[in-house]
Amino acid sequence: MFKRLFPELNQGVFSITEKILLINPNYNYPFSKQKDLPIFNRVWPPLSVANCAALLEKEGFHVEIIDANAEGLSPDQVVNRAHGFNKIFITSSSIDRWQCPHLNINPFLEFVKKIREKRDKELYVMGAHGTVRPKEILKITKADAVIIGEPELTILDICKGNKTEGICYEEDGKKILKERKTPLDLNTLPIPAFHLLPMKRYFYEVLGRNFTLLEGSRGCPFNCIFCLKKMYGKYRTKSSQNLIREIEFVINEFGVKNAYFMDLEFTTNKKLVNDVCDFLIQEKFDFNWTCQARLDSVDLKILQKMKRAGCKIIHFGVESGSSRILGKINKKIDLKQIERGIKLTRITDIDTVCFFLFGFPSETINDMNKTIEFAKKLNSTYASFHVAAPYPGTQFFEMVKENLSELFPIAYTQSHSFSTLKNMTKKAFFQFYFRPSFILSTILSKNIKLLPKELKLFLSYVMREKI
Repeated sequence: MFKRLFPELNQGVFSITEKILLINPNYNYPFSKQKDLPIFNRVWPPLSVANCAALLEKEGFHVEIIDANAEGLSPDQVVNRAHGFNKIFITSSSIDRWQCPHLNINPFLEFVKKIREKRDKELYVMGAHGTVRPKEILKITKADAVIIGEPELTILDICKGNKTEGICYEEDGKKILKERKTPLDLNTLPIPAFHLLPMKRYFYEVLGRNFTLLEGSRGCPFNCIFCLKKMYGKYRTKSSQNLIREIEFVINEFGVKNAYFMDLEFTTNKKLVNDVCDFLIQEKFDFNWTCQARLDSVDLKILQKMKRAGCKIIHFGVESGSSRILGKINKKIDLKQIERGIKLTRITDIDTVCFFLFGFPSETINDMNKTIEFAKKLNSTYASFHVAAPYPGTQFFEMVKENLSELFPIAYTQSHSFSTLKNMTKKAFFQFYFRPSFILSTILSKNIKLLPKELKLFLSYVMREKI
């Protein structure tokens, strides 16, 4: 089945006239179910897919993208549009879901099934699920191959008929796994193929429309036990010049006014942040943005510059209000550093989103209650509470895998039932958002316009059992 990929088997012959289709499945906005735990779905551009398309176009291939998630398309509708393509690639998780992929992959599998039934073409799948469970996903999808890890170079090799790393395929009844040893140099990527995406459809609820994702780095130098980093490889960055070129391009060509830098930790590379901020301050674009950062990696000087450059919100992973649990999950930060980071961010008038998790090994109810109290003490602009998932490929998974039986488990339930963990997240939401002090502080900070957004997001989540 897979011999077409190897030049020693097919002499490397390929047709540049081949048509390549890349598909981002529809997970349904705003929620999809994974067992009893609905997950919030964003309508964000599949940036990794756009990277693949840009590389293929640079080599002369005819490429198209169907973002079924943005267009709200069913599998049958996608099948009807998938005519005349020689190779089809479907992602189970674009870059915004590499770190926290969907654990219910039925929507993705339904797209794969329909494509396989209706189109007798080469079919490949990529994403976090195949990366951590390559042989299982190969068996389930019956794809020609599963792409492991970051997909850009592997897809290019497949389309050119070159021998490639980063794949799992079946030959003579055996599943063969070839890990990618050569990571992508981010500075060799062309500008993502934004022109192949329905750019007007993307938005972020707390920033607005005319929205896109941008990427300045991959990977993370830290080693928290719960973080899934298998898709990213080692930590590396784009040059300031290349990232600035992409920012300028999306603003001028697509009228982008809002963006999310999808780096796992944007402020690690201070030079990159300073260069980007200097450019944005100088150009005075109508451009707002957000990013992810650690609370011990921000200081007043960089925060003030980020604010002047248009940074509206920073996402912080706090995870726990228990010092003991922070140590257990290898967060490498203490509660005082967290409080200091929030205080500095508040001084600069940048909004904050803090994320908290329940359900780590050895975590007690008392630890969870400490997290709720700590969240209220931090009083961030937004707070989000979730059940910690032991993703395959993480240290968390390795610690508890003997007690797990599912392909993609949604929780570790040896210490506490799933119902207990789910109810704890609901309790945390209610206690955080229904505090009189929280409502008053929001009003006094002149952020009244945030209240409808917060209320909408809050109600849509805590009422999720009705979905």
